[in-house]
Parts: sequence; structure tokens; C-alpha cells
Amino acid sequence: MESKISWFMKNPAIYLGAVLLFIFGSQFYLGYAQGRKFYVLEFVFSIIGLIMILMSIITKISNKKSKST
Repeated sequence: MESKISWFMKNPAIYLGAVLLFIFGSQFYLGYAQGRKFYVLEFVFSIIGLIMILMSIITKISNKKSKST
């Protein structure tokens, strides 16, 4: 059985997605909270980061289901 840490080490998309989500998501939130300004570029990059994280988790779950059957 593969440990959770080794799975995260083998998936660089999780790292890039987390960095994009953290950096650009926090910039988007702070810009919107302080000045009520909607920054499109930060919003798009944070959504891309979220999609990267979700896709890698979904592929892990689908691979786990296909191996068990």
C-alpha cells in the first residue's frame, strides 16, 4: 500500500495547484476585501490552481477504484 506522503511527492500538479491557489487566491481575496475590486487575473489563476488540485485528487480516487475491482 502506498503512503499518502509518497503519493503527494509523485504528483507535482498538487504542489503547483496549491501554490497558485494560495498566492493568487489570497491576492484576489485581499484585493476584493479591501477595495471591492475584482481582479480577473488573480481569480483565473486561483481557479486554475483549484482545478489542478481537484483533478489530481479525482484521478487518484478513480485509479484506486479501478484497482480494487
